[in-house]
Amino acid sequence: MRALPTSKVTYLSLTKSTDMNNSTTKTVFLTLSSLLAVFALATAMLGSAHATGAASYSFNLVSPNLAKAENTVPGTPIVAGDVLRLTGSGAFDGTNAIATGGGSFTHYRPDGSVFARGTWVVTGFQSFKSYGGPNPGAQGGLLLVTVTLIGPEATFAGLTLQVSCLINAPAGAPEEGTTLPGLFQEPTGGTTLFHLTN
Repeated sequence: MRALPTSKVTYLSLTKSTDMNNSTTKTVFLTLSSLLAVFALATAMLGSAHATGAASYSFNLVSPNLAKAENTVPGTPIVAGDVLRLTGSGAFDGTNAIATGGGSFTHYRPDGSVFARGTWVVTGFQSFKSYGGPNPGAQGGLLLVTVTLIGPEATFAGLTLQVSCLINAPAGAPEEGTTLPGLFQEPTGGTTLFHLTN
């Protein structure tokens, strides 16, 4: 039996592999396997953070978060007016520079039609600026993490996700919500929340 050809396409310095034998079942299996592995690692990583006395947090996208593309992004399928909808949660320890989490995404065209659906997974910690808050369960801050978006036909790695919660925020802090800077950079709805877990 002759193998079907595989093609590679560059997308913002990311690689998309398409194999004619790929199926939805394989995609779902790989997505679920990835999410299970990430959440299993979260328990181990955050347990380590508690043992060292480091400040660790969790974050929630309390309601679906929406961000709009202000401009068409050349070399990508993103056009001005597209909207990205995110749901999910995660955890991180800024002292030890570890993060985990994930959720789902939907990419909408300006006319409201769905362009793509999939999952997102946190793959790395970049930075966190705490704004504090009235209690450990209600904290504000600005988090930057590295994420991978896993869609039905492509995986896009190395993207930055910004999570902003305005509790106790200083003047000039980024708007509440989530964005993918440079891609979907205008938050248009949704709330977030940080929780101090130790």
